[in-house]
Amino acid sequence: MADGFSSAQFQSKDLDKISQSFERDGFAVVENLASPDCVRRLKSAYDDILEGRVPCGDLDRNLGGLTRQIMMPHLCHPDFAENEAVRKASEIASVLIHQDKPDLMFSMAIYKPPQHPHETPWHQDMAYAGRPVTDTGTILPNDAIAQFWLALDDIDADMGCMEFVPGVQNQPMPEHFVSSGDPEDEGRLLAMTDPERDLDLSRAIACPLKAGSATVHGYAAPHYTGPNRSETRGRPAFIFSFANPRALAEISGDRGDWETRVG
Repeated sequence: MADGFSSAQFQSKDLDKISQSFERDGFAVVENLASPDCVRRLKSAYDDILEGRVPCGDLDRNLGGLTRQIMMPHLCHPDFAENEAVRKASEIASVLIHQDKPDLMFSMAIYKPPQHPHETPWHQDMAYAGRPVTDTGTILPNDAIAQFWLALDDIDADMGCMEFVPGVQNQPMPEHFVSSGDPEDEGRLLAMTDPERDLDLSRAIACPLKAGSATVHGYAAPHYTGPNRSETRGRPAFIFSFANPRALAEISGDRGDWETRVG
């Protein structure tokens, strides 16, 4: 491949560590998922969409009415559908979710411009499995979905990097509520009702990332991103998922819009 990626080299060096962290903590950090050239191409495609040169119609919206969210950018711009990061992530996801050669199921671009005041509150993606919210106490498999959160610029805690509370992904889901947006709209924003009560936030782990690195988390891993407090730098993130259809099939009842996960 032109980008020089060798899946065997990547796996032999890092995959065991990623897999162990994902199983133990519910998430993992993936260093250097995308090369500098891949990041440049993705940032260019990202800017094309943000600035309207590549229109996405109704897929371009505000999450909860607050934060710019482009749903399924891989349907709008080919560079999001086929790139080094997605290929490498598919190899990793095949191990994490026990699915041979998983296909890209979902993608999203979340953009927090400089001095963006809104957080993405503590939540679990499984809360989106029901409409408007999955029933409190539900237990769903963390390995049903592997979601990658790829930094397209260097991102730290002040800019709203991903944060996780490790090791609670197998517990019953705490109560969530619709924190903003229409409860019946797929663009609603969900939040844990009382994260201070239901999570030990003193154990929260912030994951600052260099451009091209990513986090990967499962369906039940609690996570959060803060406001972008930078005065000059935007926070571009490309988010994409792979699913284990067998695990998803075990989720009974109305699954709502489980594809709509946020970060």
